[in-house]
Amino acid sequence: MKIQKKSALLVLLCLVLFLFPAAVRAKTTVPEDPSLKNVAKAETLNGKWVKKGSNFRFRKKDGTYKKDGWFKTNGRIYCADSKGNRIKGWVKYRDHLYYLDAGGVLKSGWVQIKKNTYFFALKNYRLRKEAWIRTNGKYYYVDKKGRKCGPGWHKILGKKYYFDEDGARMTGTLYLGNEGYYFDEDGVYDPSVKVEPEVDLNKPMVALTFDDGPSQYTSRLLDCLQKNDAKATFFMVGSSVPSYQSTVKRMADMGCELGAHSYSHTSFTSLSSAGIASEVSRTVANIKAAAGRGPTVFRLPYGNGHSNSSVLSALGLPSIYWSIDTMDWANTKNSAHTVNEVLNHVQSGDIVLMHDIHYATIVAAEQIIPALKKRGYQLVTVSQLAKYKGNTTLYAGRTYYHFR
Repeated sequence: MKIQKKSALLVLLCLVLFLFPAAVRAKTTVPEDPSLKNVAKAETLNGKWVKKGSNFRFRKKDGTYKKDGWFKTNGRIYCADSKGNRIKGWVKYRDHLYYLDAGGVLKSGWVQIKKNTYFFALKNYRLRKEAWIRTNGKYYYVDKKGRKCGPGWHKILGKKYYFDEDGARMTGTLYLGNEGYYFDEDGVYDPSVKVEPEVDLNKPMVALTFDDGPSQYTSRLLDCLQKNDAKATFFMVGSSVPSYQSTVKRMADMGCELGAHSYSHTSFTSLSSAGIASEVSRTVANIKAAAGRGPTVFRLPYGNGHSNSSVLSALGLPSIYWSIDTMDWANTKNSAHTVNEVLNHVQSGDIVLMHDIHYATIVAAEQIIPALKKRGYQLVTVSQLAKYKGNTTLYAGRTYYHFR
């Protein structure tokens, strides 16, 4: 009977250790220093790291090793155990949790630890719990174990919130499927506000896309879209964005989709992976600086590389091709050509290619947009077309041509 009891206790202990958070299982407790309440104010030491077996110890200038506590060296904070070994991982000190990386450096800000993300205060390095964290103008929430809330619905202090893929709190109108939800300025879901469906699944829809901008004509195009309650997707050249920041911000505010079209409009099949990465990252940075958020889709210059796996894998965004090429770039003095190419060939699910750097294209769009609306078409973004017409989500590394 005693053996059975011991076995049962052992099994229970194993279950507790398995189920209990890693943060609690694997922490090191550091003895309290009465004179040190904020580890950011740890003493600064001069010396060097010395390897002892599989561990590292900090040897001070007087030849002794730092033991039992916190210290700074070269602008970084470390902690040593009773033997002088450099500590890494979770540490408990004065009833607060801290984290030191693989090199023993004390971390602050957002830190990814295994499958979870945590936030450590910037001033005192303590793990934050049950708190809202503001980062780059967005709000995130960490639960009672300090973990950042993941995407989806969460109930916090009796109120409902929705967090995006990055874990940021949503505000304003959000569509999930064909259902609309409204969140106030504090991100609280307000069911009393009725939101109209984003699209009508029973009506045809098409995605108008514009390349090579923004330009001096793009604002006029936005006027037309806004007047007709229409949306479009803009594939922008990164080097042009800084000259039209307010226009790009307006696109985003109107619900148009932001797309990237390289930084210098060079063919990606002639570039290395590093060259592609540079073209993409600079474009993304400029769009994000103007609109407050980055692009969600990419169009390759000239369409080159749309079926090249190496090129597609280097983009980091879904690649969007087209099903109707208006050839407006070859007919810059003939807006009627562009109008006819769209209205004579359009089908529900099409992705239409145009360029907002040409005046004739803007004139054509001012005829195309109301004409399509009159035919019952909904003018949506590429991502909306994929979601509602194609019943799919756009994935990086793939090229999409239409959703008929």
